[in-house]
Amino acid sequence: MTLEADVQQSWHDAIVEMFDVDLSGLTNSPADIFYFTNQLKEDGTKVQWKGETYEPLPIISAGYDKNTNGQIAQPSLTVANVLGTFTQVVASYDDLVGAKITRRRTLQKYLDGSPQADALQEFPVDIFYIERKTQETALTITWQLSNVLDLEGVKLPRRVITQNLCLWRYRSSECSYTGAPVFNSRDQVISTAGQTAQGIAVINAWYLREQRKAQLQASRQAYNQALGNQQAQCAAAVLLETKYSESSPSSFVLRSPDGPFSSGGATRFLAVFNDNSVPIGPTYRQGRQRKEVFIKFLGPAYYYEIERWGVSPGTCAAAGVTASNALAAITTAQNNLNSAEAALTAATAALPSNDPLRLSDVCGKRVSSCALRFPAQSLPFGGFPGANLTRG
Repeated sequence: MTLEADVQQSWHDAIVEMFDVDLSGLTNSPADIFYFTNQLKEDGTKVQWKGETYEPLPIISAGYDKNTNGQIAQPSLTVANVLGTFTQVVASYDDLVGAKITRRRTLQKYLDGSPQADALQEFPVDIFYIERKTQETALTITWQLSNVLDLEGVKLPRRVITQNLCLWRYRSSECSYTGAPVFNSRDQVISTAGQTAQGIAVINAWYLREQRKAQLQASRQAYNQALGNQQAQCAAAVLLETKYSESSPSSFVLRSPDGPFSSGGATRFLAVFNDNSVPIGPTYRQGRQRKEVFIKFLGPAYYYEIERWGVSPGTCAAAGVTASNALAAITTAQNNLNSAEAALTAATAALPSNDPLRLSDVCGKRVSSCALRFPAQSLPFGGFPGANLTRG
């Protein structure tokens, strides 16, 4: 049974509430994440969930209610501080303002170590941040929490959404493009005219790389065609030989005008190939009629040539050689592309930072501009970065 089904029952296991207190953003130490809960397991042992052990600590947290009036929840978190557990860390890190608090809930039977343990069964996770300390006494400390969208100084929209214009700074961490500087603001490859020797080397290396990419694509298509032809040639049956002889070694088909003839209630049908009785089917087939005979007690019958069908070894082998050669061509094309990529990388690295080619390297801020620089990645159609006109 899933958690969703459990909570719809008239009775279910106790809900275990757990808190992840993430101070790593304050201390700059990824290890500074602490795990607390207000509960113990039935046997008195510590709660374990998703591989983490939650230390028992008196905690009161409330105010997670959701509403439809547009007001964002601002829960409060109160922890026991009788032994001064939090006093020093609160004083050292500005009342823990900005610390990330993750509230997790699940049913007791799904906790680690239980017979029905299942880390996927949990209520929606609540993530809040400490906005301010509201009270500190000798017994407790209380904080007010805020949603990430409700922190002071945060405004919406964080970024203006545009349909046809990219607002990211070219070659920034957002843009992430680090390739060769070969395109201008009109989405054209920069001309070699007026460029330095280093700039011309970069442009020529880019053209070579594109040529090698096209050759690799063509070699893959050729291999797919050769492989399909091989499969067809090695599976298709062709006529290998036709024989007819009534004397040893005999090869013929003998049957009545209306099909297999019978004698004494038993069906009589003769198909012989090199003195061996064979079944008529995909391999051995009835060929051209050769003569008519009259068999005593059975009536008229006819002799036919017998045909042997099968795969032509020579044709299948030739198709296999073609496919093998096509596969080898892919390896060669890939090696050529790797060499061209390395040459382009080296030419770009050798290009001075003030070279005219770099000054001409300007993004057009259009979807087409991005597609030129990231040809192997899919881009949103009709809008950038992903904003499209829709009709309700």
